[in-house]
Amino acid sequence: MGKGEYIMENRNTILVVGQAKPSKEDAIYNLHGEFYISLIVERETGKILELDCNTILDVTKRFVASMFVGKSLKTDIPAIEKEIRERYFALTQKPLIACMKDACNRYLTAIGENCPQKKS
Repeated sequence: MGKGEYIMENRNTILVVGQAKPSKEDAIYNLHGEFYISLIVERETGKILELDCNTILDVTKRFVASMFVGKSLKTDIPAIEKEIRERYFALTQKPLIACMKDACNRYLTAIGENCPQKKS
């Protein structure tokens, strides 16, 4: 079993997807209509183990993954956003930040933390 298969088979991992609309000028809009990031995350810690996204170029996917993998959806969102703003200069910068926040909200909902729709 390869590393990726282990991550997916591990019952302590969950998959969360964030999505956002890119600008109409971006090729992603013409090809997919929306921008997505898929994250495999450790349920307990929020640590991002793997990321994929629907960018056009593979180098962009690898660069985006390098900014996320190893960080936590529980504790590192401000740091990830700062890194995106300082290092990622593409038409999808704002949609990537929106995707990250959407994925974070989905993660928090999945684990039952900090969810505005849930009452304490």
